[in-house]
Amino acid sequence: MEFVEFEGKTYEEAVKKATIAFGVEEKDLEIEVKEVDTKGILGLLGSKKIRILARKKEQKNITEEILMDTKEKIDNTLITETPEEYGKKFLEALGKKLGLNINTKISHSNGRLLFLLQCDHGDVLIGKEGEVLEALQFILRLAIAKKYKKGLKMLIDINGYREKRKKALTIMAKRLADRVKRLGRPLKTEPLNPYERRIIHTFFKHNKNIKTKSEGEGHTKKVIISLARNFRNNENRR
Repeated sequence: MEFVEFEGKTYEEAVKKATIAFGVEEKDLEIEVKEVDTKGILGLLGSKKIRILARKKEQKNITEEILMDTKEKIDNTLITETPEEYGKKFLEALGKKLGLNINTKISHSNGRLLFLLQCDHGDVLIGKEGEVLEALQFILRLAIAKKYKKGLKMLIDINGYREKRKKALTIMAKRLADRVKRLGRPLKTEPLNPYERRIIHTFFKHNKNIKTKSEGEGHTKKVIISLARNFRNNENRR
């Protein structure tokens, strides 16, 4: 939405006109002071006008707002001894805000900090194809890094979602690899996040007939599954 200009004798008057025009409260507006037009000596005599530019704030995803609000409140109120405890309190406080009773278990695996969550209606925190789960994990990682001045390898799982997703990706990758062998040409997966791509790359890591590589820009990329050179050579000899 473009900025709209409003004018008043005072800042408050100009803002009031903006709130009436947009039908929202002041907190829902982005406001910039454009000009202060003063007539008289040092503004003590004559008239004075204030011009502002205002527009409605963009509506954020409600889940994103809740996550960020929870992060700020915990940063200001919680004093914890370890990143693990801080993360646990962050997640459980978020659950209360959403009306969810979250039970968090913490463990470590291969140098990675694991937050294993169990809760009813966990789909709220998973989202479509794990999008909300990835956002939650990203925000928690940033919160821990900011508070403790260090980055940690970490993973959040909810109701065993990641294990189920891993099995589904493995089955999908096997089927694609079989088609690649039959067709003799590369095939691509759907766009995947880094964790999901790693599952596929690892699955074929020791496979001498199949090779994989990521393709694309940004956080989500596709994985290209293709025949390894030695497999092609063997097929050509037959």
